[in-house]
Amino acid sequence: MDTAQTIAMFVIAIVFFILINKMFRITYFGVKGLFFVFLCCMLAAAAVVTWLFSFIANYYGWIIGAVVIIFILIAIGKRKS
Repeated sequence: MDTAQTIAMFVIAIVFFILINKMFRITYFGVKGLFFVFLCCMLAAAAVVTWLFSFIANYYGWIIGAVVIIFILIAIGKRKS
């Protein structure tokens, strides 16, 4: 993994960790449980980041085209209203 993927992985892992703790209201009895949950969040974030970066690398042309079309449609919609 390069630096951008590592930073994205940590950010997504922290978001996952916060979401899981808010949804389930987990109480930790020590550091082991906290570490295990954060480790699971890191693994899930690594899977998401790896899939996302490979998807972007393979289909960047389609992604750029879709973004351009969306911006054109937004501009046309703003001009009419």
